[in-house]
Amino acid sequence: MLSMNLFMPGEGLYGTHVTWEDIEKDMQHELGTSSPFGSHKSAKDIGEGKGFMSKVLLVDADWQHKEKKLPEKFVLKIATPLAWMHYTAEISKQQNSSNDFCKPSAMERFEAILKRAHNAEVSTYTHLAKLPEGKINIPKIYCTRKFSEANLLKGYIAMEYIENTNEREFSKVLRYTAVLEAASLDVSLKERMEFFEAPFQTMCTGLLQKTHLTADSTGVQRVLCHGDICPTNTFWKQTGGSIELAAVIDYQTAHFGCSATDLVQIFVTFLSGKDRRAHWEQLIEDFYGYLKQEVGNRRVPYTLDQ
Repeated sequence: MLSMNLFMPGEGLYGTHVTWEDIEKDMQHELGTSSPFGSHKSAKDIGEGKGFMSKVLLVDADWQHKEKKLPEKFVLKIATPLAWMHYTAEISKQQNSSNDFCKPSAMERFEAILKRAHNAEVSTYTHLAKLPEGKINIPKIYCTRKFSEANLLKGYIAMEYIENTNEREFSKVLRYTAVLEAASLDVSLKERMEFFEAPFQTMCTGLLQKTHLTADSTGVQRVLCHGDICPTNTFWKQTGGSIELAAVIDYQTAHFGCSATDLVQIFVTFLSGKDRRAHWEQLIEDFYGYLKQEVGNRRVPYTLDQ
């Protein structure tokens, strides 16, 4: 009999192994309530086509017999390779080629990467939740499950649902990055082991064999990097007459590395080529100013020139 793994469709939500009962039990425990989900509960896929390592659902719990205020809706992010399996199958069909991803060795490697990425994301949220409220923009986390020897099939994060807007203010993304890096300076070596050492090398060994050594070779102190910071992973809200950064999500590739990893992606994905060329030097100086403010009396991890 084959042992169960993440590639085998489950009987839970959207073919995963995570069930309504799992979520209801964990939410009740974390929110301190006995209120059950109602018969009109629903889960809508809001992440279709936006990633290959998870299923992102908008859950309407339809809480019954509420004795306290409870989140009517929340986002459920389930770690699963099902989207990637579907994508590779479609590509193979279009190109009339064999799907090497279906080989047992490839599936085993991908499952290990996916589980490590999910656990790193949970660890990142746990670390950032220790900061004073309002210090950094992350969604409220209701409950999580990490993968472990005792839990091989059910990895997920239930978090606050934030409605997005299309407007963005670049300086607020830079300040978020400064807070993220400064907050990571006190993370112990033991805690750092919970993160990827080199996520992109793990997934693209031949192409990016030495990228994780960039920080060491330049003398730059390693800091916590988001790893995939782009407009689709940010949420914004209207507050009075201004647009505020409500949350930055998706920490599956969070790792300790060179600050440039995040900064380059921010500059490329949030700015037009024209604005980037015209303002990059001033924006780098602005970012470094934010970083020094957040670091305070501690040693700044690198110089402006670096």
